Amino acid sequence: MTWRDRRLAAGTGALMLALAALLVAAGTGRGAAAARTPSPTPAVIHARITGRPILGTSTAGVSAAQAAPSAIPPRSQQIRVLKAVLRRMHKNYDKCLPNTKPCVRYAQLTPGPQDIFDYGIGQLWLRGIDGAGTTVAVIEGWHNTNIAKIVAGFDKLLGLPNPKITTIYPAGPLPKKCPAGMVKLGSYGSCQAWAQGELPLDVIAAHLIAPYAKIVISATPADTQIKADAAQQVAPPEMMKALEEISSHHLANSISISDGTGETTYRNGREEILAQNPGELAAAAAGIPVLNATGDCGVVQNLAVANGQCQDVSATPDTATWDDSPWNTAVGGSIPNVSPKNGSKLGPDPLWHVPPPGAQFSEGAGFSSVFSRPSYQSGVAAITKSSKRAVPDITMDAQSGTSEAAPLLNGVMALATQMNHGNVGPINPALYHVLGPRGQKAGIADVVKGNNSAETAKGKVIVPGFAAKKGFDVASGWGTVFAPRFVPALVAATHSSQNEASYRHQARAQFVALEHAVRLTPGHVGSDGKSYLLTAGFLPHYPVVLSIGGHRVARLTANSLGAVTYMIVPARLGLGRGAHQVRLQSMLITKSAVLKVG
Repeated sequence: MTWRDRRLAAGTGALMLALAALLVAAGTGRGAAAARTPSPTPAVIHARITGRPILGTSTAGVSAAQAAPSAIPPRSQQIRVLKAVLRRMHKNYDKCLPNTKPCVRYAQLTPGPQDIFDYGIGQLWLRGIDGAGTTVAVIEGWHNTNIAKIVAGFDKLLGLPNPKITTIYPAGPLPKKCPAGMVKLGSYGSCQAWAQGELPLDVIAAHLIAPYAKIVISATPADTQIKADAAQQVAPPEMMKALEEISSHHLANSISISDGTGETTYRNGREEILAQNPGELAAAAAGIPVLNATGDCGVVQNLAVANGQCQDVSATPDTATWDDSPWNTAVGGSIPNVSPKNGSKLGPDPLWHVPPPGAQFSEGAGFSSVFSRPSYQSGVAAITKSSKRAVPDITMDAQSGTSEAAPLLNGVMALATQMNHGNVGPINPALYHVLGPRGQKAGIADVVKGNNSAETAKGKVIVPGFAAKKGFDVASGWGTVFAPRFVPALVAATHSSQNEASYRHQARAQFVALEHAVRLTPGHVGSDGKSYLLTAGFLPHYPVVLSIGGHRVARLTANSLGAVTYMIVPARLGLGRGAHQVRLQSMLITKSAVLKVG
């Protein structure tokens, strides 16, 4: 890797009728069929969360040759290719997509031209800022061996270049069948739902913004070590392992995660959540922005044991666990406010909010119950009026869920990486200290309308949420982006201030502190003595392998608080005089200490 309200609500009858001749259901059912590796040739892809068709994703008529990426051409040719893409987008914007009767227009593609026009991406493309020489990673719960053809079908529709796509498996080879717990999640959390809904959406969204960036897909299902609890079936800690793998090997310049599992859904609560910090710290220490979706059920969150997304939700406010980490950038949802005729800007983007009947969808926003307000949010404390971490930090197009918003910003980060000639993360300090306060001058496009309250079909508010207002607000964070200003402003802020470097060092220091948080009582014993080992910070109920002096001693299991204990008896273990390294290896972190004998 080198440095280098015009709105089509999700699942509306009009769109579904328009696609009747085009769609063959991808299938995201429960049971044995969902346990198998997904069919390699789905038709039009449906978003995992909203079920909305992602137009342009049919593989019909796409050959293997068309799906194969070519070498990145010279910059002048890249500009010519993308100039032609922009012409095609403008020319066809109000025209019907091929083979759609009744007509479905290019303007309705999401991700699609409306995003390019709303965020001003074309202005950067024409300057040669298109992601070339960078790599974006998307974190997924399963793989799709047909992803290259799916993306090629989308590219064929718009004239985009095919990207180089690589899939990695940080938690080991995938099992032959989807883990049973994931199968039970059905349409929003099974392996098939990830493969045929989430993964293509993530890849297409990031690729649309940064068409010449390389793409790394990380496939990490649940239950690689134990049968996990319900929350970990939806949001496997293996995904945090993927962050460490990508960061330690510098496999990507930015990473997006499309998961909104709420803090209240974890069986072991705070300890289970904080045990996942090492992945986020590793990415921050490497300067890799992690963009995490804030969820899709508004001020409440989907229950881990739900039958479908936003069909069974918490009774009280809740926020998404991973986006709440102060090291991650929480990406909420807004909707491009552009003309359905020509894509021109009509005004500020509103928040994404699809009311009942049916499932209610809206971007997640609120306060963490686990993470305190980070220092970079001190400047907005008078607005949040909370001592806790507020989310989101920023918003992007979420018509297919905030699962679309996060990878769209991932693509924007690729453009910034290219301009910066290096990683730009973590970006929150720059966002709060420099870009947000500068507003439009720094490419911050305010979101001033909409809310994320939970309500009935008649509009009665069940759980009050947060409303977008002028300037920073809890509902939308700083708003959304106008990329031609936002990207260079982010790069300038990264260069001019030492905030990012300082936060990288802080992340690294915290990670190292976790690695050495082992208590030996005493730490120096005689050959006939004993030392009591105590340490915490592991995933509750997960295995921890204890080794001393390079030799495996025991396989321990962390308790419900994530702690392990062990009595070390040197004579019994044959430990001679001298210093012996004590090592405890788990999925997400390896801790060590030195025991002196003699």
